[in-house]
Amino acid sequence: MSNRLGDGGVVVNLRTNRIFELNATGMRAWELIGEGHTRDEIERRLEDEFEVEPARVRAELATLIADFAREGLVDADPDG
Repeated sequence: MSNRLGDGGVVVNLRTNRIFELNATGMRAWELIGEGHTRDEIERRLEDEFEVEPARVRAELATLIADFAREGLVDADPDG
């Protein structure tokens, strides 16, 4: 379950009741994952929408996806 709050938002793992507070880019990444976009598509969208360097987007997205996967919020890394 997720909810937008201002620019960012929160994601709640209903199995563990853990709450993840996300900034604007994290929340947008969560939305794009939920829409079924691939990792490459998500990276490009975040680069364009937030005017962020590709290397930074790749690193931060990799961390975010790993955290989501560890928590069971995503089934797998959306590589393709």
